[in-house]
Amino acid sequence: MIIVRPTVSEERWLVLADRYPALQASVEQLGKGGGWKTSTWLGRCLGFVLGLAGTGMLAGVLSYAPAPWLVGGLMLVVVAEWMVAQRRVFRSGVEEALYLCGTVAIVVELLVWSTGNNNALDVALIATAVLLTGWRLLNPLFTTLAAAGYSLAIAFIDGSLFGGSMYTREAAAACVLLAVGALVAGGRKWRRPSHDRMFDGLVIAMPWLAHGWLVQYNGSSTVATHGVALAMALAFLVVNLFVGVKRRQHAPLIGTLGNLACVAYSIYRLMPWPMHWQLIAAGAVLLAVVVLLERLLRHRSKGITSRAIEEPSGMDFVQVVGAVHLSPAPGSPAPAGVQGQGGEFGGGGASGRF
Repeated sequence: MIIVRPTVSEERWLVLADRYPALQASVEQLGKGGGWKTSTWLGRCLGFVLGLAGTGMLAGVLSYAPAPWLVGGLMLVVVAEWMVAQRRVFRSGVEEALYLCGTVAIVVELLVWSTGNNNALDVALIATAVLLTGWRLLNPLFTTLAAAGYSLAIAFIDGSLFGGSMYTREAAAACVLLAVGALVAGGRKWRRPSHDRMFDGLVIAMPWLAHGWLVQYNGSSTVATHGVALAMALAFLVVNLFVGVKRRQHAPLIGTLGNLACVAYSIYRLMPWPMHWQLIAAGAVLLAVVVLLERLLRHRSKGITSRAIEEPSGMDFVQVVGAVHLSPAPGSPAPAGVQGQGGEFGGGGASGRF
């Protein structure tokens, strides 16, 4: 089976045209994009909503059919594949909604047929469907959601959402491993931009999710668990800050902002201070991080820097010379008017000149 999707070169050209709209017409004329049709973020979101609406209407039509989830899921996947292969649609939102709903519906139908009652396996299979959809359509959001689903499956190994006894610490450990692996893999320049974004999504979201799992732990060592959550959030804050500045990447720096919120929440749970002391402590931590980041970026002249934009010396003189060169030359003076024979003032020789 041949999977139709943009090649590495075509995807890179599409990303370049999306980043610089002035080049979009040139990319289309030269055929560098391979004829793939993309849309803006607003159009993509609208297309996803329309795809969900179409999926809901199809579900209503097939509600009385045998195995409606399986039949509807197969139909949605076929339509999405036709849009990608024949219409060459890429990241328009519609095919993403159809493909996601189709694969999840097929898995749900298979779970309905099964006689077992294993929440962890059910969640893992649904996460696998989301992962395959993200890999097929090169969607980093779906792959990140799939990773979160796998952590939820680990938490459901011996419990349920409302039954307690969830393996939250094990789920947090899995999120930490994914975050560290994605951070290491992010140091490599991947050929496809979508692969870089997949690892960026894990770098951003997995530390936050790991902190959330640790905070939700309902065991006996609640204080110790919150201490571990605080230490983990601080560790990821420092590592992401260093890696983001060193590699000049936005994803670790975005993750740092979330780690700040995690640190503040852990301090709040561990130290029940009055509100004004909590605000003072949170402001002090935030100020320290900002000062550190500003000092690290102050002396950088390339990439991410906090240095103010300085105009080169002599720029004022160059601007003046350019303005003089572009200004039109003054016209020749108008010829003097014809002097009459009468006097210049009052007439009749009153001025003394005739």
